[in-house]
Amino acid sequence: MTTAVRDGRRVIYRPRMTEQDRTATAARLRQRYEKGSSVRSVAADAGLSYGTAYRLLQSAGTQLRDRAGRLPADQPTTRGDA
Repeated sequence: MTTAVRDGRRVIYRPRMTEQDRTATAARLRQRYEKGSSVRSVAADAGLSYGTAYRLLQSAGTQLRDRAGRLPADQPTTRGDA
């Protein structure tokens, strides 16, 4: 791991994954995701950000589920503001 100081705070950077590591990690994430885990949970368990896990799942050819609770684009939100 690499450390640096940004804006007065110590930041730890994880080294870049090799192509072989990316492929293996993507396959592991895909297995867990296809068994029902969420992108957030597989990301957290692997120590990755949501975005990194999402991109790895996409690169593995995973058929991603719709987000839970998301309204269709043509349906107005109802917050009681009307």
